Amino acid sequence: MADTVKTSNQLKLVAGFADGDERTISIDNPSATVSAAAIKALDSLASGVIIGDKYGAAFTRFKDAGIQETTTVQLDIQSQ
Repeated sequence: MADTVKTSNQLKLVAGFADGDERTISIDNPSATVSAAAIKALDSLASGVIIGDKYGAAFTRFKDAGIQETTTVQLDIQSQ
C-alpha cells in the first residue's frame, strides 16, 4: 500500500454571547467562496437561532472566523 495524503478545510466561527461566553462552531469543508461579508451577514440571522449554553444568553456576534487547513499523511511503513 502506498502513502496517502489527505487535505481538509474547516471553517471555525467563534460566537460571542451577551453573558461573555464564547463557543466555537466548526464547519467541515466549507465553500471556497466564503467571504468576510458573508460571515458578517450571518450575525443578524444567527441572533434568532443560536443561544448561549450557560444561561440561555443571547447571541451578540461572531467574534472571529477563519479557515483552518489540515493535511494528514499516512505512511506505509512495512515492518521487516
